[in-house]
Amino acid sequence: MQVYANSNRVSLKIILFFIVVLFFAFLPVASFLFSLKNDAFTGYFPPKFFMSESIHAGYLPLWNPYINFGLPQYGDMSSGYWSPITWLIATTVGYNAYTFTLEVLLYILLGGIGMYALTGFWQLDKRVRIIAGVAFMCCGYNIGHLQHFNWLSGAAFLPWCFWSYLLLLKKISANNILRTVLLFYLLVASAHPGITIGAFYFFFAVLVFYFFKSEEQLSVKVRIKKWGYTHLILVILFLLLSAGMITGYLDIIPFFVRGEKISLADSLLNPTTLQSWVSTLFPFSIVKYDTFFNTDISMRNCYFSLTLLLFFFQACINKKNSWQIFLLITGLLFALLSAGGIFKTFAYKFIPLIGYVRLNGEFRVFVLTCFIIIAAIEANKFISQKITFSGSIKWIYHIIEIVLITSIIGGLYNVFNSKLSVVYNLNNVFQQNAIPFKLKALIDAISFYDTLWIQGFIQLFLWWSIKWCIKFGNVNLLMKIVVADMIIASFINIPFTGVGKASVAQIQAIINQSPKGIPIPIQQPIKNINTSSIQQKEMIGDWSMYNKQIGVVSQVSYPITLKNMHDYFENYEHLPGSNFLQYPFIFIENTKKNNSPFIEKFSPNEILVHMIADSSSKLILQQNYYPHWYYYNGAQKKEVEKAGTNFMSASIPKGAKTITFSFEPTLVKWAMLLSLTTFVIYCLLLFILLLKPPSPSSLKKLRDP
Repeated sequence: MQVYANSNRVSLKIILFFIVVLFFAFLPVASFLFSLKNDAFTGYFPPKFFMSESIHAGYLPLWNPYINFGLPQYGDMSSGYWSPITWLIATTVGYNAYTFTLEVLLYILLGGIGMYALTGFWQLDKRVRIIAGVAFMCCGYNIGHLQHFNWLSGAAFLPWCFWSYLLLLKKISANNILRTVLLFYLLVASAHPGITIGAFYFFFAVLVFYFFKSEEQLSVKVRIKKWGYTHLILVILFLLLSAGMITGYLDIIPFFVRGEKISLADSLLNPTTLQSWVSTLFPFSIVKYDTFFNTDISMRNCYFSLTLLLFFFQACINKKNSWQIFLLITGLLFALLSAGGIFKTFAYKFIPLIGYVRLNGEFRVFVLTCFIIIAAIEANKFISQKITFSGSIKWIYHIIEIVLITSIIGGLYNVFNSKLSVVYNLNNVFQQNAIPFKLKALIDAISFYDTLWIQGFIQLFLWWSIKWCIKFGNVNLLMKIVVADMIIASFINIPFTGVGKASVAQIQAIINQSPKGIPIPIQQPIKNINTSSIQQKEMIGDWSMYNKQIGVVSQVSYPITLKNMHDYFENYEHLPGSNFLQYPFIFIENTKKNNSPFIEKFSPNEILVHMIADSSSKLILQQNYYPHWYYYNGAQKKEVEKAGTNFMSASIPKGAKTITFSFEPTLVKWAMLLSLTTFVIYCLLLFILLLKPPSPSSLKKLRDP
């Protein structure tokens, strides 16, 4: 481990080190033996799969016709549509169960390396930076949200944005500006909207703090002018790069169910309750006892290693530097915000945009970022100043040691007293044939008391090892213990929060049944379209998102819901067009059944139809009524008309006709082109600037803030 000397560079050796840790910490996922559970494949994968299928078929994925009678794909805020990484995968290898899983692991890896780079800003010992990076990569937030794709991608770019923004504040340069713009774009384009809103306030707080802390010998007026111009340039460059994303989101918001401020009751859902912070010491305990934690299991895990927890408490008690004070206040405020209750109620009423955030637990990514940095700075002080194992740190150590021993005794006592334990149900576990079913039986058999004594023994052994390392100043061994600590914590929690019973191969076998490319849908009554079994639906979501047919008989659960479509299914029996399900997705109103239209050409954005109408009538297209849809009758171009409550139609005269339905969001396409051009230019400019030899001043080490 002597190779880890002080350096601010992220070397290939460091990257490989993080990859190895990632593989073992997330072994159930990284080995493909188990697939990601719940929302991962049922909600986040389908739009990405459609994108790659559409692109490889030669079509720009603007409109997705398959999900709930269609939606504008560019307005899907949960799919990562505007992320360059999404487009890179979709246009090259394409999306399948394996590439999707690897992308999830990539984001977790990026977050860990990002924290390693970020802590270099404070010139910390390289081993401490590795500890911080591994702790962030395997922290409870990532473990709890393995199924929430855009929560992981948000966490991946947060430390990178923080790192680049700090460098920009310290030295204003073209290089720093361009890099910061690109990283902030990756964050906003990839992350859940709630993380974007939280990031706005987080970085605003960083700006205010750094402004008053800055050591520049400039007057406040000059500093405001200088930083004002810099941030104006930053915002303009970001807006140019985000033109497509902003235009696409503005396009859908008026027609989107969640485009308005949610109710106060909805805004208090799924917090990271204050009792969930027990997981900073007992991460395994959060998998049981739902009534105590009082929130979804994915929102409970806040673990970031025993070693950093020790130094975090040490930092809270001892004298702190200005950065630790700022990060402690910021972290605590985000912790209160993520807890919901009275704190979120206040924010809902008085802080702009917070009322649009429905799942409060996502704010804890900012809490863990702050706490890890605070603890890393404190650990670095301890190492660099060679402080002995005495005083406050010794008291903290013994208090936690007593808590751990008490948890072991209490857990074992309740196990033998109540008989609620995996110990008494091992026969049921061994009777299962396949490994996934054994795992499921084991998970069901474990009680809350089991989690206390099992975690207690693990933590106590680690705690004694940490004491030995600190007492004798063995930082290299301490780093290895943190790695082992985070691997164990990840490994025992992932079966409960991250993976299902099926393997990635089983998921891919189901996906392989989907027709290739973008075929012409079969003209059949929508009510006759085949759906998946309940078991398949639990694994990959509704089959209507994969079967390349159009139409559903009931609303499919999906994050993006158009208002018209929602109203249609809510009041289906009482609305005009309620009998449309007995017809194909495209049909002539009031015509003979044997006189159905012939679809000559079909793509997500254009449908060419031949027909013979008995009389003047309407051609019904069962796709959600949405702006930018037109139909061509010969050379005539007209806006589509509304059919029933939710669908589209075109007026047709009697006789043989050819009608083309076309989705033409012109402004969005031009904005998309602007974003693409801007992205390429920024990347080229940044590459050129990076090739320039550094100036002597830039080679100086950053002073410890």
